[in-house]
Amino acid sequence: MTKPGEVDKAYREFFGHLPVDQLRTEWEELFLEWLTFEYKQKGGTTFLVEYILRNPDNFDAEKIGQFEQISRSQFYSMFEIQEINKGKWFILEDLHTGKIYKVLEKTGTITLKDKGSIPGRIAKVNGNWYLVGANSVYFPITYTERSKKHMRRFKITNYSPRDTVELLMAHNNNQAPPEAVTKKQIKNRRKQLKQVFEENAEKYRFSLTFDALISEIYQENRVNILDFWKSLTKKGLSEKFLYEKPEIMQDIWNYFPHKCLNGLSPAEAYAKMKASK
Repeated sequence: MTKPGEVDKAYREFFGHLPVDQLRTEWEELFLEWLTFEYKQKGGTTFLVEYILRNPDNFDAEKIGQFEQISRSQFYSMFEIQEINKGKWFILEDLHTGKIYKVLEKTGTITLKDKGSIPGRIAKVNGNWYLVGANSVYFPITYTERSKKHMRRFKITNYSPRDTVELLMAHNNNQAPPEAVTKKQIKNRRKQLKQVFEENAEKYRFSLTFDALISEIYQENRVNILDFWKSLTKKGLSEKFLYEKPEIMQDIWNYFPHKCLNGLSPAEAYAKMKASK
């Protein structure tokens, strides 16, 4: 709280122009985790490293040593739960590397009822791995070995809480279309999607332009959607982007016109259908 300028800058880097009053608690917790462990301040240090160096709470050497171990070993990834020992530990497989970790965790292992996936941050302290940071989000999803092999081929090493927040936001946005979509809502959503697409074009370094994509979607003729996305990779779209950010493409598909729908978007066609009932 003594560095509001740094926090404001970090907020913009993490959330973009999202109004503060639209924050959800789990998004905010993930932001604070990222702010603590990953955000580099003007001087180049993270808040965690600065805390260790300053030791403002005057912890003894043993406690500070534990923080140092966390700082050196911590990393964030998407994990699949392989085995649960209630109240004690679970076995996690890093989906991006295939490495297996036995993570000591009491509350989480009691709460979780079945195997699935959790994005989270783990760190090694005194020889044991622990979950650190924000409370993990649980997804009731497991992956085939083929899917895991495909994920590892990209060798992702910079997965972060920002990716988790994007997943949660996408889930929130992918609810049923509104009963009546106004022209203003459509216009605003299309503007947002264009901006998101162009930001990712720079991030993933693909050459397909937004206008070219919209033209392809307009001309689509009810082919298999997976084949359609695959065909776009030959025209400059990144396969990695498609795999990691499918929700963006789903929204673009739903909010832009299709010739086979008489120039309507699926969202507009759905609203029109509901209104006629």
